[in-house]
Amino acid sequence: MNEQTTTSLDLIRPASQFVAASRLHGRAHRSRLFLRKRWWVPLFFLVLVLGPVCYFSAGLPPTYQSTAKMWLPTRLNLSENRLYNEDPGNFLATQSELLRSQLLQDRTLAKLNRQFPGHPALNPVTGQAPPWKEFLASSIGQVESVLHYSPPKAPNSPTAFPFSLKVVDSYKNSLVDLKAQGSDPQLTQAFLNQLMQAYVDFKRQVREESTTRAAASMNSQLATLKADLQAQQEKLHSFQSSNNVVFLQEQGNSAGNYLGNINRQLAVLKTEYQLLQTLQPQHLLELSSKPAGAEPNIPVGGLPSVRELQPLLAASQGDFLKASQQMELLKSKRDELLQFLKPLHPKIIKLNEGIAAQQKVMELARQEQAKVLANRRQSVGLEVQNLEAAFKEWDTKALQASRKLADYERIRLDLQHTQAAYDRVLGLIQNLDLGKNLDQENLAVLEPASPPLYRNLMLRNILIGLAASLLLGSGVLYGAAKLDDRFASIEELRGCFSENVVGYIPEISLRRPNGKFGLDSLHKSRFEFLESFRTLRSALLFTGHGDSPPKTILVASSVPEEGKSTVSLYFAAILAMGGARVLLVDADLRRASLHRNFGAEPGPGLAEILASGGDPAQCIVSTSLEGLSFLPAGRPDRNPGELFLNPNLNSLFHRIYPQFDFIILNTPPVLATDDASTLAPNVDGVLFVVRGSFTSARKAHQALELLRQRKVNILGLVFNRAISSANERHSYTAYRSAYQWKPKRNRRPSQTQTKPDSVAQNGSKKTHHHLVER
Repeated sequence: MNEQTTTSLDLIRPASQFVAASRLHGRAHRSRLFLRKRWWVPLFFLVLVLGPVCYFSAGLPPTYQSTAKMWLPTRLNLSENRLYNEDPGNFLATQSELLRSQLLQDRTLAKLNRQFPGHPALNPVTGQAPPWKEFLASSIGQVESVLHYSPPKAPNSPTAFPFSLKVVDSYKNSLVDLKAQGSDPQLTQAFLNQLMQAYVDFKRQVREESTTRAAASMNSQLATLKADLQAQQEKLHSFQSSNNVVFLQEQGNSAGNYLGNINRQLAVLKTEYQLLQTLQPQHLLELSSKPAGAEPNIPVGGLPSVRELQPLLAASQGDFLKASQQMELLKSKRDELLQFLKPLHPKIIKLNEGIAAQQKVMELARQEQAKVLANRRQSVGLEVQNLEAAFKEWDTKALQASRKLADYERIRLDLQHTQAAYDRVLGLIQNLDLGKNLDQENLAVLEPASPPLYRNLMLRNILIGLAASLLLGSGVLYGAAKLDDRFASIEELRGCFSENVVGYIPEISLRRPNGKFGLDSLHKSRFEFLESFRTLRSALLFTGHGDSPPKTILVASSVPEEGKSTVSLYFAAILAMGGARVLLVDADLRRASLHRNFGAEPGPGLAEILASGGDPAQCIVSTSLEGLSFLPAGRPDRNPGELFLNPNLNSLFHRIYPQFDFIILNTPPVLATDDASTLAPNVDGVLFVVRGSFTSARKAHQALELLRQRKVNILGLVFNRAISSANERHSYTAYRSAYQWKPKRNRRPSQTQTKPDSVAQNGSKKTHHHLVER
C-alpha cells in the first residue's frame, strides 16, 4: 500500500520568513563591509562642508529675530458685490508670496529710511565680496529658501538687504506667521511692523484701483446698454404700429384649426380614393353575399367606404343575385336531366338557353356596378383636388401670420434681455460704490511685531552644513554601493553562478613562511583557517558519488591578488597531511612566488622541462612536510604561452602521474594571460578562486565563460578571504578551545616533523590512504 506523505508546515515561521531574514542579513553584511572600507567618505564631506560653514558663520554680525502674526478676518458678505474677488485656491500661499515680494520690502525699507534717517544698518557699505564667501552665502540661502526664508544678499554686495524674512502659512487655520531677522533689534521690530502695514496699504490700493477701473468699465457698458434698450423699444413700437398683434394671434389660431380639419378630410378621402382604385365589382358582390359577422376579402381600411356604396348598388346587386340564384337552379335541373336525356334533347337545349339568359343578366349587373364605382372614384378625386388647393391657400396665410408673430416675439425678448442687463449693471454700480467705502482687508494684523530676541546663527548654519554633508556623503555612498558588484557573502556567490561553492576560506592575517613552510607553521595557523581547507578537501574527495576524485587540479582566478597561490599552497599541504602524495606545481611562469615559501630556488623547474623535455625528478623539490613535493616555475626563455602548447606538457604529466596521488597547479589569472585557459583542458578539474569584497562579478563571469568555452571541468568555486557575517560565521570561536588539536609541549620537534599523522586524529593516516586509493 502506498503511503501518502505530506510535507510539514511551520505555521509560526514559514519558509518565506527565513528567506526574507537571510536576504536582510546579507544586505546588512554587505553594507557593513562597504562602510568599513568607505568610512572616510562621510568624514571627508563633513570636513569639506563644515569647515567653510564654520568660517563663514564666525564672521556674521549678531542677529535678532522678531515675530508677528496675521489672520484672515471675517468679512461682510454683499450678495452682489462680487467684482473684486481673489482666487480662493491657495489663497494664503499667494498672500505669503506677496509678503515676501521685493516690492513690499523695498517700500518698507523706504519707510524705515524716512523713520530712521542715516542709520548705518539701513545703508551697508557696498563692495565686492570674495567668490568663496558669495558661494557659501548663496548655498545657505538656497537651503533657507526651502524653509520659506527670504535670505539677505551678501553683506558686502551692492544690493544688500539688511533683513531676512520668513513667512509660514498654515493649512489647518487662517493664520500666517512672520519672522524677521536683522542686525539691529529696534530696526528689526520696526521692519516687521512696517512690512505688515505696507501689505495692508498695498491691498487697499489694489482694491481701490480695481474698483475704479471696474466702475469706469461698467459706466461705459451701461451707456451702451441704454442705447441698445432705446433702439429695441423703438423697434417694438414700430412693429406694433404696423401690425395688429391680437388679430395675428387669432388668425394664426383659426388657420391652424381649419388646416387641421382639411388635413383630416384629405386623409379620409385619399384612403377612399386608393380603395376605389383597387376595388372591383366582385368585392361588392362578395360583401353582399357574406353572412353577418364574416370577414370579406377587402383591403384593410376600405370596409366603411364600401358599405357607403351599397345603397347606390342595391338594384344592380339585387338583379345580380336573383339571376345568379336562377342560374344555379337551372344548372341543377339540367344536371338531373342529363342523367336520363341526351344533351341534344329539347329540354336540355331549353335549359341551356335559360342559363345563357341569366348569365347575360349577371353581366349587365356587373357593368352597372363598374359604372357606379367609376363615378364614385371620379367624384372622390375631385374632392381631393379641391381640398389640397384650399390647404395650400390657408397654409400660406398661416405661415405669414407665424412669421410676423415670430418677429414680434424676438423683438420682445431682445427688449427684455437688454432691460435685464441694464438693470443688473446699474445695480452693480450702486453696490460697487457701497463696497468701495467698506474697509475689508484680506489679511489683518493679529499680533504686532514682538520684542527682538538674539539668535545664534552659527549653530543653525552648522546644523544645516551637517545635514548637507551627511546627505552628500550618503548619496555618494549609495551610488558607489549600487555600482559595486563585488561579492560580499557566499550567498551572493551562490546566487550569481551555477557552479557549486566547495570552499569557504575566512579572512585572517597570515605570516609569510619565508622558506620555513612545514608542519610547525601549519600548527601555528588559525584553527578556522585550516578547518576551511579540510572542508575543501572533503568536498573534493567525498562528493564524487562513488567516482574517483580528481587527481590533477588547477587553481585559477579571474584577476591577480585573489589568493589563488595561498589556496594552492595550503590546499596541497592539507592533502599531504591526510597521507596523500601531493605535487604542488607553480605554473605561474610570469610571476612565480611559491618557491619563497619553501626557501627554494625559482629554477630549474617547469619552464625548463617544457622547453627541453628534461627529467622532472631533477627539478622536483622535497619539502619539510611529509608527502608534499614542489615543482618550481623555472626561468622561461620565451613566452610562457607557447610553452604550454609544447608536446612536452603531455610527456610531463605521463611521467609524474603515477608518482603522486594529487597534482596541484597554480596558474596565472585567467583574464591576465591565456596560460590558465591553455593548461586547463589538460587537467581533471579547475578550482576557481573568488576573493570576497574584491572580485568583480563581471570579471568572474568573463573568466568562467572563457573556461566553459574550452570545455573545462570546473570542480567548484572557492570563496577566499571571506569576512563572515553574524548569520554565516562558523562556530569556530566557541569550539576552538575544545576541538582544536595541538602537539604536546614535551615532544621533540623531530618527532613532530617525521610523524605528522601519528600525532593527529586516530586512524587519520589509514583513512586518508584509503581515500587516495579510491
